[in-house]
Amino acid sequence: MNIKEISTNASNANEYQEYSDGRIAVIDKMPNDETARNQRTSGIVVILCTDGSMSFQINGNHNTAHRNDIVILSPEMIIDNKQISDDFKFRCISVSLDYAIKMLPLSVRSWNFKIFFEQHPRIPLSEKGVAIFNRYCDLLKWKLADKSNPYREYIIDGLMQAFVFEFRHLFDGYANLTPRPISSAENIFGSFVDLLATSYPKHRNVAYYADKLNITAKYLSVVCKKTSGKNSSKIIDSYVLKDIENLLRNSKKSIKEVSNELAFPNTSFFGRYVKKNFGCTPVELRRRLNGVE
Repeated sequence: MNIKEISTNASNANEYQEYSDGRIAVIDKMPNDETARNQRTSGIVVILCTDGSMSFQINGNHNTAHRNDIVILSPEMIIDNKQISDDFKFRCISVSLDYAIKMLPLSVRSWNFKIFFEQHPRIPLSEKGVAIFNRYCDLLKWKLADKSNPYREYIIDGLMQAFVFEFRHLFDGYANLTPRPISSAENIFGSFVDLLATSYPKHRNVAYYADKLNITAKYLSVVCKKTSGKNSSKIIDSYVLKDIENLLRNSKKSIKEVSNELAFPNTSFFGRYVKKNFGCTPVELRRRLNGVE
């Protein structure tokens, strides 16, 4: 579920309304069949339910959003079983991951925030919060449509930064995540998670990411343990396992094709990896994910 995918899938719909510059999209309407597809988020998607309701699963957990609820989808979330009421209406701001990494402060992209929004993707907004969201949607739509302004890109950047801090202020009380200075270790950890989120297929070797960050694999493991409580290999595995689940649940690709797509050396190694982490074979996992006894 990203800007490019949304644009491609819905570009021919009469009711579809999008304002986009390739980095940001503001979307007001979407055809109903768009909600029926299983998708994995590759950017950040923020949806405000303005009427009706929307139910969905995120990484297997069920959620239902009603009027004035905001849904925040961070990268690498798997969205499925989406259903909307007949009177469902929404507004949406979608941001590509590259742009989010460039624009969002590290404090907002931190591991704590990521985990919080994975566990609490739906947050009720006050009338004031809804009014703020709508105001920024209107401002962004206006500037995205204003292609004659040579400073348009800088204005949009400013609006997005203001939008982020407006909602950071609203969420501080709800999430109880107090702002504080970012340590060197947290900065490295944030860069590590960004590398993981932007790579596909995921490299499973810690040394690959350590080399990209110009540090040793041992130091990266220390940083991950200190910052998140998990070692680096476990964090990598958590991302790889999401990709495995997504492909086995939502594609008709053979086990060999899935193994090849995720850059495993062979299907035997892939089978052992799945068995170790899920306790079953890839075939059994596919049946389980699709509700087949």
